[in-house]
Amino acid sequence: MKKKTIILLTILLLNNFLLLSSFIIINSQAAEEEFEPEYGYAPIIDGDIDRGAKEWENASKETIRLKSESPSDVGIETELWVMQNESDIYISVQFEIEIHSAQEFIAILISESESESDDSFFDAKIVQFFDLGGPNEEVEFKDYYIDNGNFIEDDDENGDGDADIDDNEVIYEFRIPTNESEGEDNEDVNLEFGEEYAFMVLYGENSNYNDISNKKSSIVLIEIQYPPKIEPDIWSIVRFVLLIIGFSAIAILYGFYVYKITLIKKKMRRIKE
Repeated sequence: MKKKTIILLTILLLNNFLLLSSFIIINSQAAEEEFEPEYGYAPIIDGDIDRGAKEWENASKETIRLKSESPSDVGIETELWVMQNESDIYISVQFEIEIHSAQEFIAILISESESESDDSFFDAKIVQFFDLGGPNEEVEFKDYYIDNGNFIEDDDENGDGDADIDDNEVIYEFRIPTNESEGEDNEDVNLEFGEEYAFMVLYGENSNYNDISNKKSSIVLIEIQYPPKIEPDIWSIVRFVLLIIGFSAIAILYGFYVYKITLIKKKMRRIKE
């Protein structure tokens, strides 16, 4: 009897462990992609990609899926573009769905490190649609910080964002300051050169960020790159050196010419005397 009780308890413990493991696996969200963005010219943040001006030409581009916590959710196939310059990192989120919510938004949540746990995400840059597809359609950029899971509006707005929709395809664009380029702020994550951070791309369909409807997300890792070192152009250096040599030679010849003229003048004066 005692042996059967031990076996039964072991089976129950094992069953609970398997259920807990399944729950953790389902609810955890590992980073889908890793980015080491290249430097490029700053795009205009307007929700429109100007191909003629080669906007986002140097962006690192990957496809991700914004998914809910439901295992059966296939998610929204999304193009994610990332690039940076010395003062900002730029993120473009692009996708196409048949029906867009009137209050659809994309938020970029930024972790204070490469940690992907929910409580590590502290900063939130949000592009929010209002009355999407309606007569009063507008887009608003919002800057929030997250405290114990609550979204709180920043006192000072840092960054920029915009979006535009064409048929069913929507483009969101974000500019996020790096390395305290807009000053030190304890309501924003300071993205330091050489460090890696977890970024959550979050989709929702209402403007109450503490109770997001139809929430879908994906996490990526982005390493903030140092400004590229400007290598000296060897041919420019050679040309510069040759130019100096040329001018020096001309100066020497001119000096020699003046010297010879002076000698000739002295000889002429002696002859006259």
